[in-house]
Amino acid sequence: MKNIAISLNAGTPIQRNEITKLFSNKNWAYWHWMDDFWIVQVPNEYTPKLLHNRIEELPDIGKPTMLVFEFQGNIKYWGRNKDEAWKWLSVIGNAE
Repeated sequence: MKNIAISLNAGTPIQRNEITKLFSNKNWAYWHWMDDFWIVQVPNEYTPKLLHNRIEELPDIGKPTMLVFEFQGNIKYWGRNKDEAWKWLSVIGNAE
């Protein structure tokens, strides 16, 4: 498995729900504590381009402005969110 992040520019509730359902239906672990941002663990054969294409194939998605990027290794992060939001991130990195 590898980590890919997805960010939308001003996504609609319908777009956000479609993306989240895609990850849930595939039983992929994901982090989605901010409206237009996800981190998802996908099988190794997935690339940012492949995942982008899968998202755009979803009904009701359209062609949103979207950035999909892969990251590897032990990431460092920092920010402000609910305590529950940080538990999942500890699987893929460490808070500074």
